Amino acid sequence: MDMKIAASALCMLAASPAFAGSYSGTCTTAAKDKWMTEEAAKAKITESGYAVTSIKTTRSGNCYEAYVTDKTGKKMELFLDPTTAKIVHSQ
Repeated sequence: MDMKIAASALCMLAASPAFAGSYSGTCTTAAKDKWMTEEAAKAKITESGYAVTSIKTTRSGNCYEAYVTDKTGKKMELFLDPTTAKIVHSQ
């Protein structure tokens, strides 16, 4: 029975969105009134050739996190400086 519980817990962990990697670095220290809007950041990433599925502020509150597909069809997660939309980290 303990093996079933352990196996179930492992499956739930693997399926959890929190299991996906995250970026713990700092994208900007600028005040939020200096940030571009999410829509403006999305437009800049799109100009760079990515198809943007969604964009949001990270939990740490200093990056935009964008879920995208690149030109080859590869799904990626981009962490952006919200003042410039420059890619700080990708995975």
